[in-house]
Amino acid sequence: MTVTRLLRDDIHIHAPVEEVRALLLPLAEERYRWLPEAFADRRIDEQALSFRLALPLRSESAVLVLGGDDGRAIEFVASGPSVIRALTWVVNAEGPREVHLIAEAVYEPAGGPIGWLLEMALHRSVRRQALRDALWRLKLVVEGRA
Repeated sequence: MTVTRLLRDDIHIHAPVEEVRALLLPLAEERYRWLPEAFADRRIDEQALSFRLALPLRSESAVLVLGGDDGRAIEFVASGPSVIRALTWVVNAEGPREVHLIAEAVYEPAGGPIGWLLEMALHRSVRRQALRDALWRLKLVVEGRA
């Protein structure tokens, strides 16, 4: 049985919703420069977002393709076997220059007792920080402060 976990974090951005969405879609290398260093070896093109998430004692590669965009949620899903199963950006306009952005990552933690220990002691917090750093850097770029 495969166990998956969900990480969720959010941020408020002072910019029009269109500007936030423009940095998330379409997929292009220049639009994703705000991703933090934790998303190493990243390659972005119109087909996929791929990267390697460096964790203590472990590295996780992901190739994610656009799975859906309903105007509010932009979902990327794994295109094949991957520890990182999905990455979703939920963009909520709360005013003309006010956006609430939620990031969700679905992943499969390392198995076994050692994997569980690493997940609880190190990996989950490193994953959460990578997600928070991504949100913060996106905020700085779209608000013109980076």
